[in-house]
Amino acid sequence: MKKSVSILARGHSLRYIDKLSESDVVILINRFGDELNQYPEIVDYIKKSKIYLCISGSVGELDSLNKIGFFEKYNPSKMIRPYLEEISKTSVNLQNSSNLPNTFLSNDHKKYMYQLENYRYPYTYPTSGIAALAYAVLECDFDEVNIIGLDFYEVKNNSSFYANGDTDGQVDWGAKGHMQEVLTMLVKDHPKKYFNMVSVAEKYLDDVKKLPNMNFQKVDV
Repeated sequence: MKKSVSILARGHSLRYIDKLSESDVVILINRFGDELNQYPEIVDYIKKSKIYLCISGSVGELDSLNKIGFFEKYNPSKMIRPYLEEISKTSVNLQNSSNLPNTFLSNDHKKYMYQLENYRYPYTYPTSGIAALAYAVLECDFDEVNIIGLDFYEVKNNSSFYANGDTDGQVDWGAKGHMQEVLTMLVKDHPKKYFNMVSVAEKYLDDVKKLPNMNFQKVDV
């Protein structure tokens, strides 16, 4: 039987969750409590699936989840951290924790990560959303990978980057093509996996849209 995973990031396309079929596992990215509180259709989507989290570890990142009693209600089974295991004890300072053990990334990720001059990590992904996608592709045995809410910070009229209207977000360094490049490499390098993606984004995506194992749905908000 084929196995499927859905990566749920926080961009505006998340409102189109009805376009995705249910999956065995869902991975929620970072501060996801407000989205669950605001969109009951997302709650309906995840409640039959095994739940993983991918959370960077910054201060207050679990607050919105704790506020809705997420860990008690949804019983997530994995806490993915978007950093390599080999630097987890020397370079990573996690400022939040839960009852779940931390799952760091294997060295299989190095091929897809960036090495930036004078950056605090020797290898890094542009965002936690991209790290979650890479984890699902490189370290799990899913046949089908669904992606939604990964909008690469493309918004109209200077609105919030997020579906919940949060205005505190900052554009990560990888928004001008780096995030899209990792996505393209992962899809291209894994032709036996099938990808379904729902996004409002348009920039730097021409190459990945052409790949035979990518079904890309552009939506408007």
